[in-house]
Amino acid sequence: MSLPPVFDQAIARVFSTWTTLALAIEHSWGGRDSKQKGQLLQEEITQHLIASTKRRRIPSHENQDDVDGLADMLLKRVDELFNCELDDGSDSEVAYLCLRIFNTCREGDTSFADDFLKKFTQGADLSKCQGKDSIEYVTDEELLLSGMQGLDLEGIREGGEGNSDSESDDGNEGGSKGRGAQYAAAGAAAATTTTTTTTEPGATASAEAPPGEEEDEAKAAKAKARVVQEPIIDEDGFETVVKGRRRR
Repeated sequence: MSLPPVFDQAIARVFSTWTTLALAIEHSWGGRDSKQKGQLLQEEITQHLIASTKRRRIPSHENQDDVDGLADMLLKRVDELFNCELDDGSDSEVAYLCLRIFNTCREGDTSFADDFLKKFTQGADLSKCQGKDSIEYVTDEELLLSGMQGLDLEGIREGGEGNSDSESDDGNEGGSKGRGAQYAAAGAAAATTTTTTTTEPGATASAEAPPGEEEDEAKAAKAKARVVQEPIIDEDGFETVVKGRRRR
């Protein structure tokens, strides 16, 4: 399908008057070949419109879904070519103009394209553009989420559980060892504090005997220390009984 020459001229004028695209080319947002990328974007849109004539339903500027579809294409390609995010709504305006020029020229009506060329005789006037510097600070939550992107959270969770178990085992083992060391230290301290007792012959001294057991052991030692003597018979035939330390 052939379109009148005014179609290409009007489409080129739409892109040259697009302020955002002009800024991207002027400031080389797409690198040193930003101008070539701008021309590439224009050619892609033109070929997209021409190819749409083979569809069962040709997109129209009167259909909002068709306008949004072409605007999404512009939005994506500007981001890919110039690393620029459009948030001024200009993508929808450009999409509407391109579709209207295409629809009218396809029907043989060039009046809208001619009027557009007469109204916009020059490209975008960048001298009227004002820049604004802004600084955006990343919050702690955003920084945390950014660091978590791409991480294998499932693997970390499973690994964390395993480590927790091993750490728990190590902790129990360490706790047991710690308590054992405390008990050993307490035993050593008790061993250094000895109790000296004076016992009767045959009694057994205990260095670590508790107070109650110490008295029992002392009584037992005294009982063992007692010597049972045989009855003593004097010269007159009388029996001498030993009681305490006095003799009768």
